[in-house]
This record gives sequence, C-alpha cells and structure tokens, in this order.
Amino acid sequence: MPKSRSPSAKIMAKRIFIIGGGRFGVHLATRLSELGSEVVIGDSVPGRVKDLADDGFHTIEMDASDEDALRESGALDADVVAVAIGDNMQGSILASLLLKQLGAKRVVARAYDSKHAQVLERLGVDEVILPSREVAHRLAERLHEGEMGARHPLFGDYILAEIRLGNALDGQTLAEAQLPKHHSVTAVLLKRYVGDKEELEEARSDTRLAAGVDLLVVGERKKVGRFERECGVPAQPPERKP
Repeated sequence: MPKSRSPSAKIMAKRIFIIGGGRFGVHLATRLSELGSEVVIGDSVPGRVKDLADDGFHTIEMDASDEDALRESGALDADVVAVAIGDNMQGSILASLLLKQLGAKRVVARAYDSKHAQVLERLGVDEVILPSREVAHRLAERLHEGEMGARHPLFGDYILAEIRLGNALDGQTLAEAQLPKHHSVTAVLLKRYVGDKEELEEARSDTRLAAGVDLLVVGERKKVGRFERECGVPAQPPERKP
C-alpha cells in the first residue's frame, strides 16, 4: 500500500475513517492514502483486520453497531466517516444512524440498492453512493462522449458537460436564454471554431449563442441530459441494415 504523504504547512491531510474492510473499503482506503489522507479502517472480522494491518493499513477491530465501540474507535473525530459495509444492509443502516446521532462531522455511506439508498438519505446521511449506478453513469458518459460532448464528474451528482448547441437557442444571449431558470444548468464557457482553431469565450450575460458552438455547462447529471436533448444537436438514429 502506498504511504500517505506528510501534510504540508498549507494543506492538512484529511482524516478519513472507513467502516468496512471489504473490497470497496480497501479500494477507497488505498486511493485516499495515495492522495495524502490519514485513513483508518474499522472492521468486525478479526482475520480481515489482521490481514489489512499486515498490508500496511491502519486498522481497528470494532463493531460499528455498538455505540461505545464507535466512540472509542475515534471515528467521531474524523473529518469524514465512510460507511463501506458490503451486503449487510442492516449493519450499514444502524452504523449510519448511530454516527448521525453521535454527531459525526460528515457521513458518507455506500448503498447496496436504491431502497437502501432511500433509507440512508432519510437518516440524514450527508452523501449516499450507489457504486454500480456511478460506474454505469460514468461508462455511459464515456461512450456518449465519442459521439457528442465530454462529461467530467465534479461532486456528487454534478458534472461539467460540453454540449454542442442546436437551433433551440440560436441567436439568443445568455441573459435571454435564462439557462438556470429554464434548464437548471449554468453556462461556464463557450467554445467556437474558427477554421481549425478553437476559441474559448467566457460565458457572460451578453454572450450570444449560436447553433454549432460548444457550450460548457455545470449541473446535475439528469438536468444536463435534459438540456442536451432540448437544446443540443439532435442525436442521429443508428443506421439500420437492409
């Protein structure tokens, strides 16, 4: 496992406590360590705790459904607690509930399915992750990017997207288009093509839109997709073989 970098004088390493030392939790811990975070993994399986410690992780054996164990583990002092419990939905829900009740600074939880996600959201979990959905969305965006515009994940469900405009907004200024009001997206940059050269223009209220230019917008994934369908270049249907 890569060693954590020492925090600099300007940027202090985040302290992340991960509950659950399964595959997802280990991948998360490994990447966080590479990024310089201080990471602790808590798990209830003694053998797994030992194996992870042998691999260089900072681990602690604990039962996340026990209030005293959570207090003693140091999880409540972390900047973020990530509940990465695998298929044990009950254990995940109980750990998340206790963390919120005990005043954890920020709780992020992995959900097993959409129903699990709904329960976690109702408990007040700060961020709920559905890994299968996230992976599917990112793959869809990568495949889509080859035909249309690029997609870049930002935070949570927000993305930066490059949309080639169709005729719907042709000739309107950004002030007239009122994208936040009508489409729930915010324009950031406009990309025009002059010959083989790209020219970037800051999105201002008096910026005039035109069919065929690329508009970079920020918004929630679903709303960006709807904006593209309503205002982007229409997608060409696949050719049918005779």
